[in-house]
Parts: sequence; C-alpha cells; structure tokens
Amino acid sequence: MSPAASVKVSLAAGQLWPYYGCMRATRAVIHLENLRFNLRQLREHLARTSPAPAMCVAVKANAYGHGSAEVARVALEEGATHLGVATVAEGAELRAAGIEAPVLLYGLAADEELADLVGARLSPFLADADYARAVASAAQRVGRTVGVHLKIDTGMGRIGCRPQDAVAVAQAVADLPQLSLDGVATHFPVADAADESPTLDQYARFEESVAAIRAAGIAPGTVHAANSGAIIGSPFTWADMVRPGISVYGYYPSDEQTRTLALKPVMEFQSRISFVKQVDAGATISYGMTYRAKRTTRIATIPVGYADGYNRLLSGRAEVLVRDSAAGRSYRAPIAGRVCMDQFMIDLGPDSRARREDEVVLFGPDPAGPNAEEICELLGTIPYEVTCWISRRVPRVYA
Repeated sequence: MSPAASVKVSLAAGQLWPYYGCMRATRAVIHLENLRFNLRQLREHLARTSPAPAMCVAVKANAYGHGSAEVARVALEEGATHLGVATVAEGAELRAAGIEAPVLLYGLAADEELADLVGARLSPFLADADYARAVASAAQRVGRTVGVHLKIDTGMGRIGCRPQDAVAVAQAVADLPQLSLDGVATHFPVADAADESPTLDQYARFEESVAAIRAAGIAPGTVHAANSGAIIGSPFTWADMVRPGISVYGYYPSDEQTRTLALKPVMEFQSRISFVKQVDAGATISYGMTYRAKRTTRIATIPVGYADGYNRLLSGRAEVLVRDSAAGRSYRAPIAGRVCMDQFMIDLGPDSRARREDEVVLFGPDPAGPNAEEICELLGTIPYEVTCWISRRVPRVYA
C-alpha cells in the first residue's frame, strides 16, 4: 500500500501526530479483510456442531495490538456475540467507543475499580464469595444488577475456584440480588499441545462442576471454556460459547497443532527507508560496533526501534522485506548491527537500487516477508507477544 493510499487512521491514547497534520512513516497496517476472513473461518469451523456455539472474541491488550474498538466492531459484524477484555479500563474504552455488546472482564478488578466496572456494564469473572459480595456492594450503590461469570480452575492455576467449591460460590452469587449468574467458565493451559489428554481431563472436571451447579438448582447460564487451541483441536470443549484470541489475528497458538484452518495475519508492521548511504568494507554500524561490513555495500536506516515494539534482541538476526521501487521487486535484507530505540539499519547489498521512501515490511501477511511467527521463533516467544509489543506511538492504519 502506498503512503498516499486512502485509509482510516485510529488515534490511540497518547498519539499527537494527527493534530499536527502529519503521520509517521512507521505504522501498523491492520488488514480488516484478513480479520473478516479469519472470523469467517472460525464460524465455518464451529458450524460443525448444531447449534454452533456463540463466540466471545478477545479484544484485550488493545486487541493484541490491533486496535480494540476497530476489531470489536468487525467481530460483531461477523457474528461475535461477546467481547473479552482483561481490565476495567479496556472495557470502559469499548463503551466510550459506542460498543454496546456484552463485554466479559477476564481479570479481577481492584476494589477502587468496582464502581467503574459496574458503570461500564461489564460482566466480570469471579472466583470466590468475597469478591462476589464486593461486586454486589458496588452494584447496590448505583442501583444496578451485574451479570457475572463463575470461573472454575480446572488446571490453569491462575484465577478460579476449586471444582469442589463451585457450587458454594454459585450459591453465594444466587443469594445476592444485585448479581445474576450469567455464565460458568474455565480455561485450558495446553489445549494447543499435541497431547489432548490434559484438556480431556480438565473438561471432565469442568463438566462435573457444571452438573453439580445444576443439581443444586442453580442455572449456570452460558457455559464456556474453549480458547483458540481448543476451538481448533478439541470440539468436545465448545459448549455454549467459545473464546478465540490469537486465531482471530491470523496465527496458531502453537506449532504443535495441525494447520487445519487457513488463517491470515492481520497486522502488517511497516515503515519506509529514511536514509541510504554507501559504506566501505570494514565500516561498523550501530551501537557497540557489532556489525562490520564485509564488502562495499549500501546501508539503509529505518525509523523504527525498540520503543516502537521492535525487539532489540532481533539485532543482527532478523530480516525485513524491502520493496525496491526502482528495481520493481521485493527482497529481504538483514538487520545490520543493533536495533536502537528509534531506528535500525539494514544491509541492502552492493547492487540494491532501494532509496529513501521505499517501503519495508518488518512482519505481516506477505508470504515473501517475515510474519510474526518467524519473529517469535527468532526470539523464543509466541506470536501474541510480537503483535502486543507494537507500542501506542505507532499509528494503526485500517485498510
């Protein structure tokens, strides 16, 4: 996409550039057609059961770096019924953007956030009677009823009551007139692994807990457990609703899973060359002088750094895709030396015709260039982290 292309730009918190009539060469292009494609792939996959489960799309962490409000709108247009956030502020941001769909709060709120939780009409996960009473007290103060989801810890070890305590917590919720039990949930830590047995065991414990709640005369509401890994590989966990995350954004949660769904990366992290120079053999590049040119070559500067979310550990390891306008072709070029806070350099090679303003892609959906999976393999991490790293000072452009 050319710099002059007509696009929609999102103003993220702390970004001042639109007010000055300019925009950075560095941006995260969010390909909404790929987002729609992934959501439709998931819906078609879920349609294997009848009725198909509802879908709660995770838009926490600014939609994994993609822009929460924009992703939420597309997700709802494509059939999602709920949205998932991790903090009260994230939920309030969706409400401020005019989004009225049910929003599940996956994390636990601090006492001082409870009034805002109620005010934003969020549906919190809870795991014990004390927290239930705290939420009910906040709801009573503003005269509202809050729909809550009971989280049962079947093996994640993060938040959630023990399976044997689920009935007691559900009863505590039922006894509080300010609360309604809208759902019961659990979470899988290894649903993306080749070995399915831990997930089978977890889901069995979860089903027993849900059955016990029903036997106590309490309606559990929407029953939900499946994350991306379970959606892809464990249909027996789908229940009433699923909660996809990374698959929405075009990546598999693990390289252990068979690639049964065609997913397309949604984010393209790109910039443009800001400076090109020829250097002689032996010239050193960047901090620490860790890179020394082996021959006369052309070095390009890219106005991206670790403050933008391009990890310093990629120094001397990653490649970028250069779209050489003079040559009319694209090719990869390696990073030369250390990534700086705001810039890094690449070795174009002696015969490159690339020049200032030519586009470079750091990762994205283009098969010729690196994607977030390639980046995460270099760093020993996961695609979730790679897209979440992209900082708020990088404008999101919706194409």
